Amino acid sequence: MGDGNETDSAVFAQLIQEFRQQWNVDALFVADAALYTKDNLQLLTQFQWVSRVPATLKAAKELLQQIHPEAFVDSSLTGL
Repeated sequence: MGDGNETDSAVFAQLIQEFRQQWNVDALFVADAALYTKDNLQLLTQFQWVSRVPATLKAAKELLQQIHPEAFVDSSLTGL
């Protein structure tokens, strides 16, 4: 677990590596967009993972602009 003073993006890959050293499981790691950094991606090449790409990336912005707004579906779940 991180110490609370580090950003998620700085510790995600390290935490996943430590988890895998302690537990021998074939797992798919799910994380938010903070996982998606160059350093983390290089550290996680041997793991299965899924994450949301930050919408601040140029390529992500361009792809989102190509999607017609009607293709998006509102969630039936209430948010906070």
